[in-house]
Amino acid sequence: MFDTIIIGCGPAAMSASIYLKNANKKVLIIEKNAPGGKILKTEKINNYLGFNEEDASTLAYKMYDQTNKLGIPIKIEKVIDVKDSIDKKIVTTDKNKYEAKTILIACGRVEKPLGIENEDKLNGHGVSYCVKCDASLYKDKIIAIVSNTIDDVLYLSDIASKVIFINNSNEIFSIKRDNIEVINNEKIIKINQKDNVISSITLSNNNEYNISCLFIETGYTPNIDFIKSLNIETKNNYIITDDEMRTNINGIYASGDIVYKKVYQIINAASEGALAALSIIKYLNKE
Repeated sequence: MFDTIIIGCGPAAMSASIYLKNANKKVLIIEKNAPGGKILKTEKINNYLGFNEEDASTLAYKMYDQTNKLGIPIKIEKVIDVKDSIDKKIVTTDKNKYEAKTILIACGRVEKPLGIENEDKLNGHGVSYCVKCDASLYKDKIIAIVSNTIDDVLYLSDIASKVIFINNSNEIFSIKRDNIEVINNEKIIKINQKDNVISSITLSNNNEYNISCLFIETGYTPNIDFIKSLNIETKNNYIITDDEMRTNINGIYASGDIVYKKVYQIINAASEGALAALSIIKYLNKE
């Protein structure tokens, strides 16, 4: 039996695993894809303290390497169910069953894609799902954004030479900034590429716009299907925790992008992983 099973392998998960391992706890990480989480869907990182415009995959690897060197096992399996028993937690994957005293859910969230041609192919090559992460990489460039709100549009207008805002809501927007073009009642029907990098977008009115980047900010969906039987308290499908990253179920914790909060960034995900680990250590030491 493990002291803690961590579901997910992004910054929150790996940060927590390091704290737990250093406290001599038996830890297992289960991740359905490659270690790194949403970092792997970003091209460059330039807002994480201590790293100056780091290649995103390199940063993810450094986190993984630090975890791996501590001997923390990582299983590449898909979690399909978690059960809370009286004296243990049972995690069922598509390959195995595991038992632990505590669980940390840190499997993040996934973007709501547009579902159009070249979107997935150009992810990280001019298509981005995180304005705060990648906007500065396109300083003084022409940028397009499809969004339901204007907050990120205004943010981009201070960075880009021009922002083409494709309004994805039912509301009609009008923004009085010289470098913002608002397009209401139209959809992107195609993302065009040249040499495997985004070159332009085509709208439903057949107008084409040459751009350097397309930001897709239409919302996110937390990965919580596998915990529905637990009746964990959520809000808008995000897990609710207290200030020690505890859920409403004893011995089950959550951190990172799956948690209901205001800011979703690498730095606070890593911080929440540390908080969760310290809380778990305190819980285990009282047993």
